[in-house]
Amino acid sequence: MKNKPISPKLHALIDYALVSGLLILPSLMRMNKKAKTIYAIEAAILLPYVALTRQPAAIKGLIPFRTHGKIDPFNVAQFALQTSLKPFRKNRKEMIFNIAFTALAGITVLLTDWKGNEYNKQLAKHF
Repeated sequence: MKNKPISPKLHALIDYALVSGLLILPSLMRMNKKAKTIYAIEAAILLPYVALTRQPAAIKGLIPFRTHGKIDPFNVAQFALQTSLKPFRKNRKEMIFNIAFTALAGITVLLTDWKGNEYNKQLAKHF
């Protein structure tokens, strides 16, 4: 796909929403304690990574957006693999949530403009 529809800013907003979902949804869905703990730890790791990536919704742009794009597939793979862990595998709701989360994150990665062409054009106007 030549023109990918998810800009760096939209990608960041989706990432913030995904991190929020990891923090809020497991409790609202009354998931098991181990799954809630795993998701809380993942959110604590992912939030600084998102907030420190160089993109329009960054708190501080330290990590190049393209580097973020090289790391994201590993994050998606990790979510996919954790479906086989006992807290997810043995509980239907946790398994379905994890599969859906993995799919949403994977689709986001696939549809993101990692070159950030629009964002780079906006930056160029300021310099």
